[in-house]
Amino acid sequence: MSIQRWLVVSATAVALAVLAACAGKNRHEVLSFFFDGVPPPGGFPPASSTLGGPTPDVAGASGPAAAPQQFFPHTPYRESKCEGCHDATSGQLVRPIQEGLCLTCHARLVEEKQLVHGPVAVGDCALCHHYHGSPNQYMLLADPIKTCLNCHDLADLSTGEHHVQADRACTDCHDPHGGDNRFFVKRAGP
Repeated sequence: MSIQRWLVVSATAVALAVLAACAGKNRHEVLSFFFDGVPPPGGFPPASSTLGGPTPDVAGASGPAAAPQQFFPHTPYRESKCEGCHDATSGQLVRPIQEGLCLTCHARLVEEKQLVHGPVAVGDCALCHHYHGSPNQYMLLADPIKTCLNCHDLADLSTGEHHVQADRACTDCHDPHGGDNRFFVKRAGP
């Protein structure tokens, strides 16, 4: 066998090995090494999913009893408009989330508010939200109550008369981004 033919066969074998590594967990490990924010394998559906529409079960359950789970994608992620947040040449973020990346489009969330919630004030949107999407509405990392209880102690909150209904989400009454009063209570009525 000639050297050229041996090189072609070797290159083909290497290419096949690389392609095999581009599946599932291996692909995630390789991409995560080079890029931040790569969704876990099977954790998020392709960008063509519709907002809130049914998607394959992201928890990995199988069989006929596995019900599809909703997925709430970030609109630019859903529409494959990655260049709004990522540099087209490197894939890296155009600037860190903590330096106001999210406020490029979402400045309205904090405009004209006298007080801003701590995580929002320091630009830590990823404390509560996943930047590509989530099975939870508003791209929350967990359901609204669990999200708030990551930082706020339930024992401290449940002492007031307004918190007797434990089945209500905190966001039913409080604006999670800020407001005009100390506790970010939403205005009643229209």
